[in-house]
Amino acid sequence: MSLLSLATSAVLAQTTAGEIVVTASRTEQILTDVLPHTTVLGRDAIEQSQVLDLPTLLAREAGFQFTQSGGRGGQATAFLRGAASLQVLVLVDGVPVTKQDTTGAVSLEHIMLDQVDRIEIVRGNVSAIHGSGAVGGVIQVFTRQGQGQPTVYASAERGSQGSQRWSAGTSGAAGPLAYAVSVGRMRTDGINAANLSQTLNANPDADAYRNDNHALDLSYKFSPEHKLGLRSTHFNGRFDYDVPGSFSAPTDVHQGRTQLDSHTLYWSGRLGPQWSTRLNYSDAKERNDTDTVGSYSFTTQAQTRTRRTSWTHQFDLPSMVLSAGLDHQTQGIDMATDGVSGLSRERKANAVYGGVVYKRAAHNLQFNLRRDDVDGMSAKDSVYLGYGYDLDAQWKLIASHATAFNMPPLGYLFDPYSGNPDLRPETASTREAGVQWAQGPHRLRSTWFSSLTKDLLLYDMGTWQFSNVSRVKNQGLETSYSGRFHMTDLRASLSLQDPVNEATGQQLVRRAKTLASVSVSQALGLLTLGGSARYTRARPDIEGKPGLPSNTLLDLTARYSLSREWTLYGRVENATDSRYQTAYGYNQLPRTTTLGLSWKMKH
Repeated sequence: MSLLSLATSAVLAQTTAGEIVVTASRTEQILTDVLPHTTVLGRDAIEQSQVLDLPTLLAREAGFQFTQSGGRGGQATAFLRGAASLQVLVLVDGVPVTKQDTTGAVSLEHIMLDQVDRIEIVRGNVSAIHGSGAVGGVIQVFTRQGQGQPTVYASAERGSQGSQRWSAGTSGAAGPLAYAVSVGRMRTDGINAANLSQTLNANPDADAYRNDNHALDLSYKFSPEHKLGLRSTHFNGRFDYDVPGSFSAPTDVHQGRTQLDSHTLYWSGRLGPQWSTRLNYSDAKERNDTDTVGSYSFTTQAQTRTRRTSWTHQFDLPSMVLSAGLDHQTQGIDMATDGVSGLSRERKANAVYGGVVYKRAAHNLQFNLRRDDVDGMSAKDSVYLGYGYDLDAQWKLIASHATAFNMPPLGYLFDPYSGNPDLRPETASTREAGVQWAQGPHRLRSTWFSSLTKDLLLYDMGTWQFSNVSRVKNQGLETSYSGRFHMTDLRASLSLQDPVNEATGQQLVRRAKTLASVSVSQALGLLTLGGSARYTRARPDIEGKPGLPSNTLLDLTARYSLSREWTLYGRVENATDSRYQTAYGYNQLPRTTTLGLSWKMKH
């Protein structure tokens, strides 16, 4: 079975034996048995946080950072274990969403949590499991799925900066048919994100953001062993942004749109008592448009398209689970400026992979091997080998070694201005050692890691092209905790790292050496109070810019059950009104307040 089908049972798996995850090995595992450092955010955690978008929620997780050059919807970069967006594989229902343009970015900022049911974060090199891009790890997003008793829900809220949001949906199962349909809309007037004292010729207007989104999940069981399904997701973000500089004027107006669409058709079945299989076809598109009106008017368009066919198999044996699969992708990019074609390319990527998860007595073993063959590149092999030893029922020791690789996006290779067709894939290797304590609802995981990346892909200002210019090393200690004390839910994380460019000896830009967070939710009868604090240490910005000072952010939430169906809720984000930046020259949101009402009816 593949990730999407396994996710259905994962969502249901809040059992006494523990939560079920699938991303760490592409097979079902109890979270406490997983060897890669993995954390999970379920629907309950999402609703408790009251957060709107994916990056803000992930910022509370160990090793994750998010930077933004502008307001909501503006250009963004995600970091996981010091690895930038290009080196972090993001999957939405098993479909990769990395752009093939000259940014190589992932549009996390446009994925609204109204459509998300569950998130699994796997840290470290797991290319042997998921292929190119998993240098820093994998973030797997599962959208809402049809299951259980029929449910109808809706919510609406209003807040600072003219913000408003509403969402509605229904899900459930009727005999062999399961369904989930949800829609959402978010609007905000925003703030002027450009810091006028630090930038030149920036437009002082507010940078608004709008997002419309919907998701659909349909499946039909022809028999207990065979199921046919269809999934579709849509996120459409429209945003205002600023491009200050000597070629701009304060009256210039910049607007952009990012549209993400993904459609998946799948069949899953059982071919024997121990043999399950799944055939999957996905078609995903991301379209990015910008429009500048002013001193120098122009438009840009870029569309990334990924068509993917995969066939996976799983064999459940005593004390062992074997998995194997084939993957075929067609990756494409079309880019243009002012309607003139600038780049139109496609390439094919094929992969074969297999793995084994073994557990017997105190011993836990995971081995994965994968070979990827991409047009125009040498075939790449990657491996993951992990071992865990149970000291007793609560304590486990874990060690692993893994290799990873990252293919250059098509824009890096063939852009007519900055492309370099001689680029080599990045390669990486990571060693880890860790300890885990788990008892009842509590799980504490601490992992020491050392990762080396070679042939780093960067834009070289000397040649005005993308180049393999450097080696990067990052080592550190990650710790995460989640648990429940009676009516109190608690999550905490601490990341200590040292991401260094070995060619220069300098700390990597915008990566903090220390990240910390704590989130708490306390139920008091019909009232639930919550709070979250995040700390980011000072870090350098890009060359020629002042460093970014440390900052601490505090968010507060409250929920009150008016009745069985109705809930009143509110939140205060950045409660101390901290002035902070994640990129020099661009302000982040001040204190904001929101009040909302939600309704949920079960039949």
